[in-house]
Amino acid sequence: MRNPLLFCVAAAIACGADGSDRPRDVRASATAAGVEVTWSAAAGAGSYRVQLVDLDTKGALSDAVVVHGTRATLPGAFSQSAGVWVDAMPGGRAVGFVSAGSSGGGAQPWQMFGPQDFRDGVLHADFTQLAAGERLGVLLVNAGGRDGAQADVAVSGVAEDGSQASGVRPSSLVSMLQRSVALHAPEFAVPARAAAAEAAPAGDHRPFCVVPGLDFSRHIRKPATRVAQTAHGEFWVDDEDLSHYEAPFFDALAQAYEERVWPVDTSAFGAPTDVDGNGRILVLLTHELGAHLNGGWLIGYFGNGDLLTARDGSSDCSGGGSNHAEIVYLNDVRNGGANGYSAQDLQGTVFPATLAHEIQHLLNLGHRCVEKSCDGPEVTWINEALSKVAEDLAGYGWNSSIGRSEGAAYLERGAYDGRSLTKWEGDPIGNYQGAHSFMRFFADRLGTDVAGIVERGAGGVSGVEEALGRPLPRAMAEWASALLVSNESGAAYNFSGAAWSPLHERLRHLEYRAPGAASLRTDGIAAFVSGAGVGGSAQVVVRSGEQVAPHVVVLRVPGDLPAE
Repeated sequence: MRNPLLFCVAAAIACGADGSDRPRDVRASATAAGVEVTWSAAAGAGSYRVQLVDLDTKGALSDAVVVHGTRATLPGAFSQSAGVWVDAMPGGRAVGFVSAGSSGGGAQPWQMFGPQDFRDGVLHADFTQLAAGERLGVLLVNAGGRDGAQADVAVSGVAEDGSQASGVRPSSLVSMLQRSVALHAPEFAVPARAAAAEAAPAGDHRPFCVVPGLDFSRHIRKPATRVAQTAHGEFWVDDEDLSHYEAPFFDALAQAYEERVWPVDTSAFGAPTDVDGNGRILVLLTHELGAHLNGGWLIGYFGNGDLLTARDGSSDCSGGGSNHAEIVYLNDVRNGGANGYSAQDLQGTVFPATLAHEIQHLLNLGHRCVEKSCDGPEVTWINEALSKVAEDLAGYGWNSSIGRSEGAAYLERGAYDGRSLTKWEGDPIGNYQGAHSFMRFFADRLGTDVAGIVERGAGGVSGVEEALGRPLPRAMAEWASALLVSNESGAAYNFSGAAWSPLHERLRHLEYRAPGAASLRTDGIAAFVSGAGVGGSAQVVVRSGEQVAPHVVVLRVPGDLPAE
């Protein structure tokens, strides 16, 4: 769903038929003897084929070796893109990344350390020479760690002028922030088998079951009139709301749907199912979605039950509330006006962006749970990330000033510091824009096709890892690095898609803090930047008493990154 507080209610990579035939917990660290690799055994495997590879190019960096245990040493050293493949024989493949090791790293511009690199709760990264004015950035990535994990960062050999939050974000963007995110229905239990197809009722007038406000515990039946039909869509309006519209409104909305939303969503994520046999997606506009909601308003939603359960034929929608159709719901134009949106805004950007977002949810569920059996919808943070990128692909999202203002708000410490990437709590900035920026980073870097590859994949974190070709901790480290230093000189990773709105060119870098203590969410991040180098040696020390220590990125920060 979308709303202007919009909420959307919608390690190693392991590749194989199931979880029993592939290695787990791959860890690889640079040592004086080479790259030391360990893993947990795969059921039924008699031996393993292990190889050092480049995670970006998939090219070999060493010859493969075959071992019978769960440990190997490969010739090689840490490099920014180095990883390992561990193939069970017989069985599937697991992928890990090479960490910089426990001996202090090699002072490269970008280094990543793993939990295995801590010794007695301490990790250090050493620099024999830090140029005058150059600073060190430290990113903590609490991948798989507990909520509230504690860590402490100290940097020596630099001037004591560390960062303090100063609000360098563009005030013009932040002042425009309306926090309009998308919301879809709660993830209902998935039946063992989706309901059989049912032909759509005929005619230009029919009743629909609608959720009032956000009360998904009930539905109400609303008569509606079809006001427009296109090659791939039908537009219906609650009869009580018909007087709120003029014909040009639907002409514009239908045109945006056909020319921008439909082709982008179906090209990226595939064709929709057709459970009602009409060959079109339905769009129903009704005021029943509510005028205000916790300081915002609900722009639209998609309900899982409409695809998965049989049509509700009761007079009061007491039989489950399913319309058994590919259908997306939008709020009424009058409610939009009460929340500061003109009819032109709604027909031209807000409603089309919402359709792009919600139709991804519809396509995702249809492919997972209607065309085949499933054990549930896609994990929420991944589903929402894909829908936010769908908005971008259709020309909305970060392509607009309001969308970029939401991206700018996520870069504030208070937004990202208190949120997990993977644990969904419905925060319109901390969750939606976190997931958005993560998936958008890889769409920039690997091409927009990656969103569709994720959508068509195995689902969950393993599906994301397979699509990205790297473990989630490594993917999070690259994403966080781009948030901190992206289009600035010397950036190791960046938001670079030419057709997008690159994050730092139009917004700003991640808001960081001076070295010190941090409390981390599970799958959350924290960012620190040191004072300026004085032309001598420097050292980063990270302390963690956690059972699962955070992953740590240490990077050289150019002098042109503004001090906070």
